[in-house]
Amino acid sequence: MTQSMLLDIFKTALLTRRFEARIIQMAMAGEIPGTLHAGAGQEICQLAAIAALQKDDYILYGHRGVAYMIARGVSLAAILADIAGKEGGTNRGKGGVMHVVDVPRGILGESGTLGGGFVISVGVGMALKRKMPGRVVVYFFGDGTSNRGTFHESLNWAALQKLPCIYFCENNGWAVSVPTHVSTAVQNIADRAAGYGIPGVVVDGNDPTAVYEAMHAAVERARTGLGPTLIEAKVTRLLGHYVADQQTYRPDAHTVAAKDPLPKLQQALFAAGTLTDTLLAQIEADVARQVEEAVQTVKAAPLLPPEVALQDLYA
Repeated sequence: MTQSMLLDIFKTALLTRRFEARIIQMAMAGEIPGTLHAGAGQEICQLAAIAALQKDDYILYGHRGVAYMIARGVSLAAILADIAGKEGGTNRGKGGVMHVVDVPRGILGESGTLGGGFVISVGVGMALKRKMPGRVVVYFFGDGTSNRGTFHESLNWAALQKLPCIYFCENNGWAVSVPTHVSTAVQNIADRAAGYGIPGVVVDGNDPTAVYEAMHAAVERARTGLGPTLIEAKVTRLLGHYVADQQTYRPDAHTVAAKDPLPKLQQALFAAGTLTDTLLAQIEADVARQVEEAVQTVKAAPLLPPEVALQDLYA
């Protein structure tokens, strides 16, 4: 990765972090529903992976965080409007932050059930192989959903059909409040790739270069018709499962901040001379402006009328 790419990742990660903090603040004040599952600690991993994609590739995201959407160009106001049930969102406030959909930007949303995206990814992969060769689809998911039947069924079929799918596991060590070692028999989620005859790669999710390189290799493999790859990024969930999670189950809740990859990337950019105090101050000011503009835009937007609930339904 170039220093320019790393700086872009830092800027977007910082924007995401500040935006999510503002969402949490609004939720705790009762201004919006507290449905956010914050991605703090996992943004850099998500952004580095997306950096390896082309703009016409597709993503199905996990439910943790909004970095995916911001990276693809969805406005902060649209994301917040979806959470708040206001006009101006991508789904008109019907699905909240976990169902942001922007097809022109390649964002296909999240399944209503965690792990359901595996099956959707297979359908998308089959369509791409038949009608849009050269494009790929990535499904980001957590370690907990790798224990669902949809994971095994989907990876088996994707491998058999050599579909242009990349399965990207963000293993933060927790399935809500259950430690991965309690719920999962294998040491690494990526070890399961051997059962389907596809590559399984484990990377440090806090290292954007390692994530980018693993993702780039997987994307090239998928584009050339060789089939899927299972990538497992070891990441850190800095906050609770959701906004009001007290984390009483988590022994490292008060010390986990030391694992935060964002200040580490900032330090690396300073050391390389890519980031300066002046530039950082400019970035912080721009981030604060973008976040507050989005908040004020959504506060001024009208609530959706009740009849909207019955629109866009299909049977």
